Amino acid sequence: MSQLQARFFTEDKRYVVDDVPFSIPAGAEVKDLSSVINKLLEAKNASHSKVEFDFLVRGQFLRTPLSSHMETEGISTEEVVEIQYVERITAPEPEECMMHDDWISAIDADAEWILTGSYDKTARIWSAEGKPVTTVAGHTDVVKDVAWVKRDGLTSLLLTASLDQTVLLWEWNSERNKVKARHCCRGHTGSVDTVSTDPTGSKFCSGSWDKMLKIWSAVPTDETDEEEEPGDRPRKKQKTQQLGLTRTPLMTLSGHNEAVSSVLWSDSEEMCSASWDHTIRVWDVETGGMKTTLTGSKVFNCISYSPLCRRLASGSTDRHIRLWDPRTKDGSLVTLSLTSHTGWVTAVKWAPSHEHQLVSGSLDNIVKLWDTRSCKAPLYDLAAHEDKVFCVDWTESGLMLSGGADNKLYTYRYSACQTDAGA
Repeated sequence: MSQLQARFFTEDKRYVVDDVPFSIPAGAEVKDLSSVINKLLEAKNASHSKVEFDFLVRGQFLRTPLSSHMETEGISTEEVVEIQYVERITAPEPEECMMHDDWISAIDADAEWILTGSYDKTARIWSAEGKPVTTVAGHTDVVKDVAWVKRDGLTSLLLTASLDQTVLLWEWNSERNKVKARHCCRGHTGSVDTVSTDPTGSKFCSGSWDKMLKIWSAVPTDETDEEEEPGDRPRKKQKTQQLGLTRTPLMTLSGHNEAVSSVLWSDSEEMCSASWDHTIRVWDVETGGMKTTLTGSKVFNCISYSPLCRRLASGSTDRHIRLWDPRTKDGSLVTLSLTSHTGWVTAVKWAPSHEHQLVSGSLDNIVKLWDTRSCKAPLYDLAAHEDKVFCVDWTESGLMLSGGADNKLYTYRYSACQTDAGA
């Protein structure tokens, strides 16, 4: 068997080995290299207990024998190859399972509470341990998206967006466990499918089947706004007493030619929106002007932005996850594609504390955990759901969440190796 010269390095101070070239078999795979590192660590410290490692060559995870990886990447076998190693992530295990009475459409988790939206017309708040805390009921139709606005002591503000064409701004007191609708945000003429709060918690944006984006104040007041009634559209008759005071938008952004499926704030001055019109648009919030258009070839269902790697991830109906640089002037630049799902990608979410990791959900019933340094295959497939997956999220503490058409919300615990989080 031919040999290669390799030098191993890591950023994890616990597992450093000597910085010298070693001779290793060209056909070595991950498990072989892992055993080499463990032997070297044992030689340095007799009490070392075995650790599973993953290996990166030129920033790409090793998933084939070393020689074939080097051939694919065009790396010379004559020179000493630099191999980075990191502690391998163990497979995330489903921990808790929570139930709605119908499909779960949306999740927004923070450090303490999990907020979900459902086709049963309600939103629910759960503890991180999976205990139901309260039900937020008030919409006359399916809840399509939910978002926390901000927490001030025991009082939290949250948003629910619905097929009934409204967004409700709620105030929840966690001590008394009382929830109250403060404002009913009116102005969209189609289902409100996506809602997102700005980083300061003072504004939020909504996107709708009416192709419009609207920006609203997220600060509760005791004032009611006058609704502008366009004369040409039939007003939906209100069957029930309105919850909360009427609020109208601060600004409307038009430009998409089809439904807006997903919206987010990349910072307090900039928003991104994804649409069924095959584009992702980047907006200047101050002026309402469009800064960039990223053009795809299929419907976009979802986007997520990572401030750590400054990339947008998108999920489409063609089963691909694509990574974009939103600052590019060339609107068609895709930095990477992740391909493994066999159905529409309905949800993507970057890890909050790891610049390379994201989770995705699809109509193929599978949740996938990805590392962008291994774009040909996910790190793990999580097959807990028995039906379509509609939403995914993370908590800061490394809990992953997913919800779907089996009416179930799963949480998965996983031991993230955070050593290369800022690398």
